[in-house]
Amino acid sequence: MALTKQTKGSQTEVTFTIAEHEAPSTAPILLLGDFNDWQTNDSSCQMEKEGDTYVKRIKLKNGKRYEYRYLSEDKGWFNDHAADAYVPSPYEGIDNGVVDLTTVGEKKKVVKKAVKKTVKKTVKKPVKKAKKDDLKKIEGIGPKIASILTEKGIGTFKKLSATSAAKLEGILKEAGPRYTMHKPGSWPKQAKLADQGKWAELKKLQDKLDGGK
Repeated sequence: MALTKQTKGSQTEVTFTIAEHEAPSTAPILLLGDFNDWQTNDSSCQMEKEGDTYVKRIKLKNGKRYEYRYLSEDKGWFNDHAADAYVPSPYEGIDNGVVDLTTVGEKKKVVKKAVKKTVKKTVKKPVKKAKKDDLKKIEGIGPKIASILTEKGIGTFKKLSATSAAKLEGILKEAGPRYTMHKPGSWPKQAKLADQGKWAELKKLQDKLDGGK
């Protein structure tokens, strides 16, 4: 036995099939149910013989459940083992088969997929480090004084060349007594030559200096 369905629009064509060896006899078989009001005198409910099977195709409206049974003209009522379900009939101890079309034809709920928002990552541009020159190339400036000047914002030859000797003396005095002995009078001039890349002239100048003085 088999029960197949093919839905078209608001209806489903249901094909009821009984193999010849499953039939109680070779007598004609009727398909009776809610869809034909169980009328045994309706010739349209007789199943057709196709080869070694009995077949009946009927169109049923979607959204309902239909009860049915088979009736052999000489052996009586029998059930379809391929029914969707079984429910008690009005007669005690007898069940009817069910064709269930309650969910057929329902519109499928459209599940919206969550759209992943592409978060644009803000790429931080690398912060350019302030240019620093090697102030120790200036005669009279050692590592510690170079660090002091850099902390004061004078970390390049260009800035040093634009700083007055008086201001440099003030920075050294502020740094402590040990730095007041240094004389920064030539530092701006040396820094100017270094900034311009005039290393030969800077060397000549430094040869004449004594500790930057």
